[in-house]
Amino acid sequence: RPHVICHILSALNGRITGPFMGASSAMPAVGAYGKIREELAGDAWLYGTTTTKEFTSFRKPELKNAAEKNAAKNVSPEPEDFAAAHKENFYYISVDTQGEVGWEENTLSRGGKDAHIGEVLTGNAPQSYRAYLREKGISYIQAGEKELDCRLALEKLYRMFGIRRLIICGGGMI
Repeated sequence: RPHVICHILSALNGRITGPFMGASSAMPAVGAYGKIREELAGDAWLYGTTTTKEFTSFRKPELKNAAEKNAAKNVSPEPEDFAAAHKENFYYISVDTQGEVGWEENTLSRGGKDAHIGEVLTGNAPQSYRAYLREKGISYIQAGEKELDCRLALEKLYRMFGIRRLIICGGGMI
């Protein structure tokens, strides 16, 4: 499994985004947070569903098109895990157990880095969402049937993507 580091800058209520991040009194902490995160030299940043939805402007996935295309092609169920082709050697991992995040593309730029997007799903994520991710070229793994299996998620992230150092940057829930 990867070496896991929790590195989170948050408000007292656990939020990692919001007006407080733009306050002049927060700037020294914001700058130090970013510098330390770079020094930690992770292979991936991990965020939860809530923060990822904020980063994607709460866009909803367009599942109907992906589901219809597969139904029309008579395609079998989507695989449990999928590693999309990509050129980035850094990852943005979204723990999105239900399959709720609407992506526009398979990379995300944060903190001056381009990252390949990877999703951690459970068996609760619909097949149509998996088809949607495959269509977008977004990697995903399934870790648990009804609840997140953190150990399995870490094992798969290490084995499938070579993630050796994972930095948890998410909010209070993740």
